[in-house]
Amino acid sequence: MTSAEAVARAATVPMPPALVLGCAHSTTLEVIRLLGSRGIPQFAVGTGGSFVSRSRWHRPLPGQQQEEPDPSSLAQLLVHLPFERMVLIPCADPWVAAVAGLDPSLTARFPAIVGPPASLEILLDKGRFAEAAQRLGVPHPRTICLASEDDLAPLPDSAFRDAFLKPRDSWTFQQRYGVKAFRFETCSQAVALVREARRAGLRFVLQEYIPGPPTRYYSVSGFMDRTGTVGAWIVARRIRMFPPDFGEGCYGVGIRPEEAVGALDVVKRFLGALRYRGVFSAEFKYDARDGLFKVLEINTRPFGFIGRAAGSGVDLVAMAYRDVLGLPVEPVARDGVGRHYLDPHADLFAGRRLIQEGKLTPWSWACSWLGAYQPIFSWSDPLPAVAWFSDEVRSLVQRMVRRRSHD
Repeated sequence: MTSAEAVARAATVPMPPALVLGCAHSTTLEVIRLLGSRGIPQFAVGTGGSFVSRSRWHRPLPGQQQEEPDPSSLAQLLVHLPFERMVLIPCADPWVAAVAGLDPSLTARFPAIVGPPASLEILLDKGRFAEAAQRLGVPHPRTICLASEDDLAPLPDSAFRDAFLKPRDSWTFQQRYGVKAFRFETCSQAVALVREARRAGLRFVLQEYIPGPPTRYYSVSGFMDRTGTVGAWIVARRIRMFPPDFGEGCYGVGIRPEEAVGALDVVKRFLGALRYRGVFSAEFKYDARDGLFKVLEINTRPFGFIGRAAGSGVDLVAMAYRDVLGLPVEPVARDGVGRHYLDPHADLFAGRRLIQEGKLTPWSWACSWLGAYQPIFSWSDPLPAVAWFSDEVRSLVQRMVRRRSHD
């Protein structure tokens, strides 16, 4: 049977619905839109009454209670679903961890577009990730795993120079503290931060900070199928980020894969060793001191701006959905080179800061938005953007009222 015949035959097979395990985030919205535009039946949990739920393609689970389920109750939720089979698409780390912990008796009925549990445990834990990077010999910032504050005492002064504290569980840490990492001035301050976080059940790694502006950050995204083949590459370089030290990329541009060959080699080596399967997004920083692309993390789920890739002809969600069902997936060579993307919320803050510092003019900043992909507004699905904008205005007004009440 030829590839074309296999695709034609697969098209006649009923498609099981997807269950989007998400949150009130633009990534969840992008995934729901991608599935809807492909005609793939879907339901979502974790979105509550957020702007994501305003999408024309959003469908809550039948009989779902008003209260949103917690990732820890995923197994209980699945057992009672009336569907013979569903494809799970986790869009946040807690849901990825919940999927990884499912009993094999459930995974046969509910396959997921994520890697095997053993690889997920490594990729979700920044300490185990650093140990794996060292074991595989791939470029990675100098990292020391900390079990407690006592591990800091025997370290030499050089270990603290140009270093920061990075959580092993990024999601839980950011939900609690609202930042991605901790800077510190002295060893005693680092000890206090580690002690406080340990009381909250969080652990750190002490990691070297690689110097350089946002333009030295790169993302390498794609999809690895069940044979270990990468069916698509999407490579981008940041232009702006906020906060400027440990923030997310809020404005960037797609580049040719050839411009980051070293990073692509690391991804293939790392994920190949873990026998990974599914969508991935790896973050790198180019270290001008030694000319190496150093891997910072690899996300194991759909990522922010995944819709930008689909707009360039690379629908990673659809590819992963087909692969997990054993359907043929054709490699895609397009890569979205030259297309800009932005996060409108974060880039407002980044642009204002750069304008105040004299590094950007209001006109050039405004012009940079023209034609850039952003994940919230869509002409074919405008209501989420209306709800998002209303929430932003409401939040701004509340902050102004609180500020005036304190003055």
